[in-house]
Amino acid sequence: MNSKQVILLKNRLPYNLIIDIKHFFMKRLSKLAISFFILSGSFNTLAVTPVDECKKLFDNASYKQAIPSCKLAAESGDKLSQTQLGEIYDRMGNSNKTAYWWGKAAGSGYQPARNLLALKHFYGGTVLGPEKGWEQNYNKAFHLWEEDAKKGIASSQFMIGVMYQNGFGVDKNLSEAWFWLNVSLENGYKLSTDVLIEISHDISTEEKNLGKNMLAKYHNRKNKI
Repeated sequence: MNSKQVILLKNRLPYNLIIDIKHFFMKRLSKLAISFFILSGSFNTLAVTPVDECKKLFDNASYKQAIPSCKLAAESGDKLSQTQLGEIYDRMGNSNKTAYWWGKAAGSGYQPARNLLALKHFYGGTVLGPEKGWEQNYNKAFHLWEEDAKKGIASSQFMIGVMYQNGFGVDKNLSEAWFWLNVSLENGYKLSTDVLIEISHDISTEEKNLGKNMLAKYHNRKNKI
């Protein structure tokens, strides 16, 4: 239909009908505008956050691509992103940035970051050997693990037991070692069994009895909570 036909049709229609048609189209346009507004809000709600993007790229091992979003999320205070950013820098061999971001998360009580940091202090790198930028510091490792062990973290309880067994950062104490390893085992950390077998060859009856007394007191405190 061309413009002339529209004009002719308009001239033939009653005035009231023309008004009704205008109102019909105005309502349709108004509904379309509202629908667009609602959809726009939905898209904003579903927008991927830096935390989500960081986790997604990290899980896909796209470490370099993850740095910008992980940094944004880490700077906003997200502890998981701080830990993941630290792991990325660790892979890149940047010990300063690794320690900084793990320290941030660890300072907020985030246990995975505390454990990673403690392991670096314990080995001065990794179990495979020393790493540049890290120094072996049993005292720092013990401090982190001891706090978490008292909070019921089984892996930390295990490491405290090992440190007492060998005198790493603390005086050697087989009673303490026996106690912490048994607590760790009770909390499901199966590796404690092997170390307890090792200790059984060296621990005296008196030392074991002290350990048993410590374990009994621990159970009493736990039952009262």
